[in-house]
Amino acid sequence: MSNKNGYGNIYKLGFMFIFLVLPLASLTLSIVTDTFIHSIQIPKKLLSEIEGTTSVLDNSGKVVKQISSDTARIQLPLKLNEMGPHLPTVTVALEDHRFNNHDGIDRKAIIGAAIRNFKHRNQLSGASTITQQTIKLATERTKRSIENKISEALLAMKLERIWSKKQILEAYFNQLDYGNRRLGPESAAQTYFGKNASDLTLGESIFLAGLPQSPTKFNPWLRWENAHKKYLRSINRLEELNIINNSTSKRLIDYPPTVIKSTPPSIASDYVNLIPKEIIKSYKGKKLPTFLDLSLQEHAESILKKRLGILNRHLIDNAAMVVIDNSNSAVLAVSSVSRETQDAEEDYNAAFVWRHAGSTLKPFIYLLGIEDGSLNAASLLPDTQDAVPNKFHAYEPENFNRSFNGPTRLRNALACSLNIPAVYALSITGARASFDYLTRFGFDTKETIDQLGAGFVLGNRKIRLIDIAAAYSNLSRSGIKLSPKFTQDQSSPPERIASKNAVDIITDILCDNDARSEAFGISSPLNISGHRVAVKTGTSSSFRDAWTVGYNRDYTVAVWFGNLSGKTMNGTVTTESAAPAWNEMMTHLIKKRHARPLELPNLKQRKIDSITGLLPSRHTKQTVNEFFTEETAPVKNSSSFYDKSGNLILDKTYTKWCLSNHNYLNAKVRKNISQKLNIISPSDGSIFIIDANIPEGQQTIPLLSDEEHSQWYLNGSPIKDDHFQLVPGIHTIEAAWNGKRGISKIKVR
Repeated sequence: MSNKNGYGNIYKLGFMFIFLVLPLASLTLSIVTDTFIHSIQIPKKLLSEIEGTTSVLDNSGKVVKQISSDTARIQLPLKLNEMGPHLPTVTVALEDHRFNNHDGIDRKAIIGAAIRNFKHRNQLSGASTITQQTIKLATERTKRSIENKISEALLAMKLERIWSKKQILEAYFNQLDYGNRRLGPESAAQTYFGKNASDLTLGESIFLAGLPQSPTKFNPWLRWENAHKKYLRSINRLEELNIINNSTSKRLIDYPPTVIKSTPPSIASDYVNLIPKEIIKSYKGKKLPTFLDLSLQEHAESILKKRLGILNRHLIDNAAMVVIDNSNSAVLAVSSVSRETQDAEEDYNAAFVWRHAGSTLKPFIYLLGIEDGSLNAASLLPDTQDAVPNKFHAYEPENFNRSFNGPTRLRNALACSLNIPAVYALSITGARASFDYLTRFGFDTKETIDQLGAGFVLGNRKIRLIDIAAAYSNLSRSGIKLSPKFTQDQSSPPERIASKNAVDIITDILCDNDARSEAFGISSPLNISGHRVAVKTGTSSSFRDAWTVGYNRDYTVAVWFGNLSGKTMNGTVTTESAAPAWNEMMTHLIKKRHARPLELPNLKQRKIDSITGLLPSRHTKQTVNEFFTEETAPVKNSSSFYDKSGNLILDKTYTKWCLSNHNYLNAKVRKNISQKLNIISPSDGSIFIIDANIPEGQQTIPLLSDEEHSQWYLNGSPIKDDHFQLVPGIHTIEAAWNGKRGISKIKVR
């Protein structure tokens, strides 16, 4: 009887445990679990949009560069329906075949994993679902532990409650690491098969599906055998799950996919690297459209490489080109190339390197003079030995051909790029005012006018190719400034920085092939027959930089040749290097892009004396037509420049030139009616230094005044020669003639 009672109690206790305690415990656990799940937070990374890789596009929408991030070389997020018909299916089957039936955790898999862990206590076997893996990818946990597993399981259960299965799969796939820092199926498909994820075949999808389990171990570039074995195991598993049949399995085994090594596009790096970093940052993970014209970019590179090859014997290593659309100042191409032997310099973008400007700044000085009314296109400028030293003490620049042209009209001075008239013009416009005027056009510099002096107009001021291109593009718009831009996000309101009429006159001079023919010839590469185009060259001292920049109505093209190492170009002039490259690109734009020629200025032309630049007089031998603004048109005729016999008479500025063999005009100096003689050489205050390497007898200076028959005195004693041999000390040199006297004090060291 007691045994029966004992068994009865056991049955009662069992009944109570099964039908009362267990349900209560389960309910309590469920309530506690639900409460905990409700309180925990989904990882922030899952709640924010995946940024992905920034893709830079050209103006046709083609990807030219993908900019890597700290987490991925390429990551291109997709919607689930963009991942193709196979990859999601086979991945889910291989990773979590009960995915559509569980609530975030797979209890059957957990029990199986628990048994395996009990049997093999030194190993921790997982049973992670895709939802749990999505959580793990978002939290970026690498350490495997029971605590982490529990946390991931609870977060997975919460995620299943607030997200659809489709949302979970999208987040999962877009974070998957397929090796070689390729995250997501799109980057993997492009990298290993050269196609979009939507176009993947079944075999390719199976191959990719196995890589995320161990991206390093199954890296198909480095460990092909491992990756292939994983592919075969995946096929077998899919057949076991009845995802594929036996015949399909055999076909996939016999014809495995061919893996390629496709690297991200990196085209036109010279262009992309000039896009402001803040703009690239603002497009993080998005497509960044630019104004890059890839065909022009490639053509520019081809032109430069070809020209460098032609110039190989001249030891020129580097070249660059910039092309700008004048309508909106959009930069269409930026190319920087190096000879193949100059690997160390390939990383430098020559279009963005500061180089000496040569003569490229001269047009802006003349423009300022025409704008402020101190000059016009016919202004007479002295191209003489002493024109500049009389204005800028101890500065004696020379023309490229080392000759002196005497009286020179501004048109010819600019067209022929003469140095002496340009510096003389600077004395009229003001060196400091002219230096500051350049900043209007976008020229920036850390140097000051006090550091550079008047020589900045001849090129000792440094500029960048991109800046000179933009400045001349402003001239193409008749003085309307637009900052150069690479993307639509770069915008600046148009600003008038120079008067239209003044700019149009400068443009007309830069178009004048006849005017520049004295220096460059009638058929130079600066001339494009039948097409009106403005162009200017520049060569820095010692032939270290060669520039050519020019524009028509639609495009501005700027070219630089030189050596980033600082070496000279072995005497190569611009017309051999930069100018032919400029001509080839401009001709291409005319023929292929139908670029339009520049129009003539909408100004009246006036006949002027070809020598003096004034209105014709009865002694004028030849007239030419010239454009003037209303404010700068000449009102005087040239009669004061001729004597009664029609001989050209110049003022004392030209005395030394008139006495030299450069005087091709047979000009005379106007008689000095004052009581003072003007000593031309040596000028008062000059300092001379004796060179120990030159014989003493060759170290002399000429004695010149504005009276040809002057008597000369050295320190009070008369001298017979018209030269003075240098002797250390302070000397007083006097000239006397017909009651007039002049004094010049010099120092010899």
